[in-house]
Amino acid sequence: MAGAGLDLMQGSALYRHTGWRLVTRGVTIREATNADWLEVQRWFNPNGARSHALHRDPHVTNLVARCLGQLAGFVQLVRHPPEHSPYVGHWLFSLYVRPLCKRLGVGQALSQAVIETARAEGAQTLDLLVFNDNSPAIQLYRKLGFEMHIIAELEPQLASECTPSGRRRVGMRKRLEKQG
Repeated sequence: MAGAGLDLMQGSALYRHTGWRLVTRGVTIREATNADWLEVQRWFNPNGARSHALHRDPHVTNLVARCLGQLAGFVQLVRHPPEHSPYVGHWLFSLYVRPLCKRLGVGQALSQAVIETARAEGAQTLDLLVFNDNSPAIQLYRKLGFEMHIIAELEPQLASECTPSGRRRVGMRKRLEKQG
C-alpha cells in the first residue's frame, strides 16, 4: 500500500518539479568513500556481513549521489579488458536510486557522470544491461542516448538467466562522441 502511494506521489508533476529543483541545487556526485561504501552495502544487504573498506579496483569507479547530506544513489563505471569477453569495454553497472529520490533526476545525474567519465577516458561506447520490464530505467537510458543493442556472445547467458515470469536482461549501448 505504501509503495503504491509513493508511486502515485512520484508520478505527480508537482513532486517531480519541486524535487527536481531541490535535487539540481543540492545533489553532488562524487567517487565513493569508505563511509559511502558501507552505506551502500547496507542498502543491498541490510542484514549481512559488510567489509569495512572499499576495495579499490582500477577497473571500477564507484560513484555516489548525495542530496542534502543523504546518500541518494549509487552507480559503477566498470572497464572490462579484452580477456573479460563478452564483457569488453566501458559499462554502466549497478545504478540504484533510493525510492524517495526516484524521478527527481538522481539516476540521470549519476548516469551522466558515468557517460562523461567514459568519454574523458576515450571510450567509444558505453554498454549496460537492464531488465526488459524496467520501463523507467529504459526510458531514462533512451533519454540519455542509449539504444537497444544485442551482444551476440552474451545472448546465451542472458537467455539462460530468464526468470520463470519472463523477466530478462537486455543490452543497451551509447556511442560516445568526443565533446569539444
